[in-house]
Amino acid sequence: MGLRTIFKKTLYNLKYTKKRNNSVSGKYFLITGASSGIGLSLTKNLLNKNKVIGVYNSNKSNLDLIRSNNLIKVKCNLSDYSDFENLNKTISNKKIDTIINCAGIFGSNNQSLENIEFENLLNTFKINSVSIIKILQVMEKKNLIKFLSKIINLSSDGGSIQLNNQGNAYIYRLTKSALNSISKNLSVDLFKRYKTEVITIDPGNVKTNMNPKGFLSADKCSEYILNIAFDKKNKLNGKFINLQKKEIPW
Repeated sequence: MGLRTIFKKTLYNLKYTKKRNNSVSGKYFLITGASSGIGLSLTKNLLNKNKVIGVYNSNKSNLDLIRSNNLIKVKCNLSDYSDFENLNKTISNKKIDTIINCAGIFGSNNQSLENIEFENLLNTFKINSVSIIKILQVMEKKNLIKFLSKIINLSSDGGSIQLNNQGNAYIYRLTKSALNSISKNLSVDLFKRYKTEVITIDPGNVKTNMNPKGFLSADKCSEYILNIAFDKKNKLNGKFINLQKKEIPW
């Protein structure tokens, strides 16, 4: 790592040094993308005082290392709608309080206009965007959606139409823009019906499998996400924000 990169990383982390107060307890969480990155960190963070349904795609090795009776592991490929039967069986009559939707993929390394593969685009769209709708449909059929107090969708400022001044990355941008649109719609619809809050968060430059050169650790990121989501002073339904609670234009 060069000196310039170290300097930039240090400056970036200095923005996230304020004291965090995560006191959430006694709740039932459903976390997608729970087997790695931010989703895994959130799962570990919450298990001490809460119960977590950890949704993973295929590899659960990281979840298998967790020794907790509060963890329920569920295999569900979010791009294969027939696979949602596993989730359907698992949630049963569980009163899930909060969904934290962390699952996401970049799509492909080359996303210039002429290189877009439509099969890849549709697969990424299912995972990054509409899988949250399918999860909510499963809950609605079991009459469980009324117990949801919060949905937290992890998005990206790459999905902001207004901020896009670089182009390219068609697949990733499109799918995150779609997630943002879905989030906003849910924040109106579900709040009217059940007072469910929907918050869309850009976690920023976090070190994950998708972004191995990220500046912020997944653990620090997860602490900020929980602090934002469960600080009763925050009125964030229908908002698209970063970890510093600054609003991002859709």
